[in-house]
Amino acid sequence: MIRDLEVRHCRALVAVHEGGGIGAAARALGVAQSTVSETLSSLERLVGVPMTLRRAGREAVLSAGGEAMLPHARSLIAASEAALAVGKQPGQATIKLGTVESISSYLLPGPLGAFRRHWPGADVRIAIGLCEDLRKRVTDGDLDAALTIEGASSDDDNDLALVALRLVVAPHHALASKVVAPRDLAGRTALLSDAEGAFNKLVYAWLGDTAHPPRLESAGSVEGVKRGVLAGAAIGVLPNYAVADELSAGTLIALRSAVPLPCVALRLTTLRPLPQGSPLASLIEHVRKTLPAD
Repeated sequence: MIRDLEVRHCRALVAVHEGGGIGAAARALGVAQSTVSETLSSLERLVGVPMTLRRAGREAVLSAGGEAMLPHARSLIAASEAALAVGKQPGQATIKLGTVESISSYLLPGPLGAFRRHWPGADVRIAIGLCEDLRKRVTDGDLDAALTIEGASSDDDNDLALVALRLVVAPHHALASKVVAPRDLAGRTALLSDAEGAFNKLVYAWLGDTAHPPRLESAGSVEGVKRGVLAGAAIGVLPNYAVADELSAGTLIALRSAVPLPCVALRLTTLRPLPQGSPLASLIEHVRKTLPAD
């Protein structure tokens, strides 16, 4: 008889790791402790090594063998859930997508609308966060995918598009009508939505060895950057898609630069290639079709 690793084995293993013991794993899975113990025993018979270390008076923890299997267990759980999603009717699909605030606010509304017309009952759950945290949540299995902003890479197949950065100012700003070089920003304040994100490193790289670089400050959001720029002499650093409407209307001005500004990449992170025809693959395809050509 063929003996294979089963999803129930993987769920028990992951639950023990995340819960810190068999009792917590049983509560998380909604089963009896004896069921978790039997499942782990079955896994141990299958692989031939202990999966847990039982300690007198304390909860069991995963053995070295169990820890080594965790990434594979998470992958098998995710693959099972993706396969089930393909077989479901559109209205039963659930997608957990992580992204940053600017993408959620300025790029996703259109693709989401088109996607929902094809999958009218789909449950799309958007989580907003920092790029590094979102990528980790995908690795941990908390998210199906993440759309993040990264430094552009010429050989990364997961880059969906390259997006231009803009330095924006209020129409009355002293630099609004000038062609600027990095040295012209010396001593000024530059506003970013997140001063610890990808833009920070890109701006510093663009500035080069400027003797007195601008002070980079976080405004907390894209809208915060725009309001801060309009309220004073700050220079905003934003992706083109997040400020295109204001530039077109003339309410904000993009500085003309003697040194081309870097581009950023919109990057897709998943644990594995998207199953063809799956709801998530459909959503990402709608995103690709509506991305701006910067």
